Amino acid sequence: MRILIIEDELDAFQQLKKLLKELAPEKKIIGHCCSIKETMKWLQHNLAPDLIFSVVQLPDGLSFEIFRKLKNNIPVIFTCKYEKHAIEAFKANGIYYILKPVKKRELEDALTRYKDFFSPSRNQYKKSQLQPQSHYQERFMVPTGAQMKLLKTEEIAYFYTENKVVYLVTFEGTKYVMDYTLERLQLLLDPRFFFRINRQFVINISAIVQIAPASKSRLQLTLRPVTDHNTITSFERTDNFRKWVLGGL
Repeated sequence: MRILIIEDELDAFQQLKKLLKELAPEKKIIGHCCSIKETMKWLQHNLAPDLIFSVVQLPDGLSFEIFRKLKNNIPVIFTCKYEKHAIEAFKANGIYYILKPVKKRELEDALTRYKDFFSPSRNQYKKSQLQPQSHYQERFMVPTGAQMKLLKTEEIAYFYTENKVVYLVTFEGTKYVMDYTLERLQLLLDPRFFFRINRQFVINISAIVQIAPASKSRLQLTLRPVTDHNTITSFERTDNFRKWVLGGL
């Protein structure tokens, strides 16, 4: 495997290089860049790597700019001191998000994620891994007056319960009454994309706009569409939520 590292802090680069040598000595680091400009130039004059490790914040901007310009979908493992960029990272070819300083166990999990989802000789997902698991529901039937309508799961922003009634809310902001409990929905929905954040909400990862601390052990989520209901992660779910958002579940 050929790896490109984008990291402007020398100590962080040396530490990552050391850990990679310990965990995967067969993997070859073929380049090291320290800025967006340098990375774009490197990619123009070299064969595409199999995997990129990239810090988020660079001296000349956020590294997401690089991956928005790339024509090929090279998988990226992002590193950052803060969680706030995690959602954007997964929209920019990210397959894993590691909080700095990089720890050996986290790096090992990230490399396992790459191994599980990617072919070492091709810069693309294995088709078998991209397909939803057969036991997860791909569509829901919802009532629209006297008729019924089919909704794909990717159209659903979140489910929530109020006064013992469960509602489905689409990204367009349309709300439907559902004849399901949240517990049942947890079994039906693909856990890669949906997570129960508290007693009231099951959310789609694409519905998360912002994550902010609510307390030492809870997080406040801003969702789209906007809701007035409680979107703070419950104490007992916060750790797993962090892992889920960062790609670790």
